[in-house]
Amino acid sequence: MSRKPESVFIDSVHKHLPKSLYRIKNNNPYAGGQPDCWYSGSKADLWVEYKYIERIPKAGVSATLSELQKQWLYGRYHEGRNVAVVIGFKNVGIILRDLNWEKTIPPTEFSIKTKTRQFIANWILSEVEAVHVA
Repeated sequence: MSRKPESVFIDSVHKHLPKSLYRIKNNNPYAGGQPDCWYSGSKADLWVEYKYIERIPKAGVSATLSELQKQWLYGRYHEGRNVAVVIGFKNVGIILRDLNWEKTIPPTEFSIKTKTRQFIANWILSEVEAVHVA
């Protein structure tokens, strides 16, 4: 059975996280809109919706969230929760915070702002852990 590129991307980010960091990959048909992953650390928790694109569209990159995902993220953001969207492309990705997932990102800006999977993992860790965990 072939795995979806989004799952492969998520797993490639998780390989750079310490095994001790608590995380759950969500797949709950009864809780629509819930982000793909929840991370919990000593400082905070973080909800991340991952998207993966095969190519960068000429019109720009958007998160292509479902209506339920938009509602969930918007609601939790306004409650003060730690939420983000990560759009993966090949071996890099872009982290979208503060409702920036609602915007279309021009192709040149997307290319400039991409980060490695290692960077994304380090960012996740910095969001949830008070100190670096080995």
